[in-house]
Amino acid sequence: MTVPAPIGPPEVLAALNASFRLHEHPDVISPLEVCAALGVPLERTVKTLAFVTPEDRLLLAALPGHARLQYGALARAAGIRRGDLSPADAGRLARAGMQPGGVCPVSADPAAMVVFDESVSGLGRVHCGSGRPDSSIEIEAAELMAAVPTAATAPIACLPADEPA
Repeated sequence: MTVPAPIGPPEVLAALNASFRLHEHPDVISPLEVCAALGVPLERTVKTLAFVTPEDRLLLAALPGHARLQYGALARAAGIRRGDLSPADAGRLARAGMQPGGVCPVSADPAAMVVFDESVSGLGRVHCGSGRPDSSIEIEAAELMAAVPTAATAPIACLPADEPA
């Protein structure tokens, strides 16, 4: 007996009756490639970085596409040690219905822990991963965050204006 593949972020959003558009494009991995494929500025994207905890729990960090992640701040927000953050591999992402290059803060994995940077809520309409590297989701940032009611919000990003000169 085969186990069905987990559902992806678009199916989760559809089940929640969220209002979003799915945009298909060539396979992309980096936020800059997504922007080039969609013709949107990096500031209008939400990138999601995926980690696993020592207990194999998926930890998703969602921040503006042009920001850098503050790993220590993410670890504090997740209640774990910085040294316990490990990048999620393709196999772990697959169990959550996602592939590298398409990570989304919305997941069918009920144990996934999600932390949004506090600036995401004010971004308006954004593009984010769809679970696959060949498509992206366009959605209001507030609706994206509402789709993950158990998510934490914390200052986990360093925005370009915040960086030291």
